[in-house]
Amino acid sequence: MAVTPADAAQVEDHPAVKAYAGSVATRRDDDGFKTYSLVTGVNEKAKTDEEGLQTLKVEGNVTRLAYENPKDRSAHEIFTNYREGLEKGGFKILFACSEKQCGPSYASSRWGRVTGMRYYSSEQHYLAAKATQNGQEIYAAILVAKLRHQVEIVEVTPMEQGLVTAQAIGEGLKSEGRVVLDGIFFDTDKATIKAESKAALETIAQYLKDHPKLSVFIVGHTDGTGAFDHNQALSKARAASVAAALTKVHGIDAQRLGSYGVGPLSPRKTNESEAGRAENRRVEMVQR
Repeated sequence: MAVTPADAAQVEDHPAVKAYAGSVATRRDDDGFKTYSLVTGVNEKAKTDEEGLQTLKVEGNVTRLAYENPKDRSAHEIFTNYREGLEKGGFKILFACSEKQCGPSYASSRWGRVTGMRYYSSEQHYLAAKATQNGQEIYAAILVAKLRHQVEIVEVTPMEQGLVTAQAIGEGLKSEGRVVLDGIFFDTDKATIKAESKAALETIAQYLKDHPKLSVFIVGHTDGTGAFDHNQALSKARAASVAAALTKVHGIDAQRLGSYGVGPLSPRKTNESEAGRAENRRVEMVQR
């Protein structure tokens, strides 16, 4: 849902962060499940976007809100109020910067390119924070410029996804020689397998035990966002983690498994949409 300034009365705040009193909401975008770049550091001498803004990649449901600042309040006052409110609400500040601390004025546009935020300036104030509410991790990014400010929320939840079945594995290998291993989840931007992947791994292991002559490749894939070399390494590490779990936890002979990563080189769908990128982030089993 994208909201224009004319629809401001219809814009609802996110319950995790209360809007600064007197602010006028002008836009809300519910981006759904995606990878979000949370700025956690600034290198003032860097020449590239990637080096200039150090980021933490977090995956979850993303909400972006934009507000007009109250005319009688300074950006510093608004920013300070948000920071105090977040800390009182249980958020831990991961990073904060003001004006020159946020990088040189000539490079302020990199904030838009890296974060996707719409409003930024050389006089801005920014913070990144994290909290756990009702057992759910929540990240907040707030950027306050001279006339406007933005509040962006990431609710970390696994993408809705089915659980791989023995039937799906068999049919996929028979018809295409490969199958997507649904139900395997990783820590954000890491190769650490989440506990909720247990059922999927058990199903995969049992299928391999039921077909003792089958040897396979475990292949990791990423979407097209981010640096190529990083995605290539991440996809390889995730595939290796799955193969290691099948071997060490479930007793599958390592000689039957090979693990490889192809990064963004073999997409299932376009990377131009979040739905497409979500399908491109996956682990597959390929018969060999």
